[in-house]
Amino acid sequence: MRTRYRITPEGRSSEPSEQELARYRDPKRLVYNYLIARDRFHKKPLYKDPKAFLALLLIILVTLMIAEAAEKERAQQQSHPEEQVQP
Repeated sequence: MRTRYRITPEGRSSEPSEQELARYRDPKRLVYNYLIARDRFHKKPLYKDPKAFLALLLIILVTLMIAEAAEKERAQQQSHPEEQVQP
């Protein structure tokens, strides 16, 4: 459904008529769309969804890199304690 918006200097236009509102009222369609979206959300496993899998893989790799950098920094501080600046 494509909606065209009109922005005018005069402000908002009149409210939609009852006929226009009735055209968009379809509770059966709304419930159907909700059920379809809810059921499809968990149908495909995360590892089979390429975008979600790559995002998860990227998060894991960044976490590992941060953990390694923190571990190296901790090891460096323990090996050279005299080089640390005391406040």
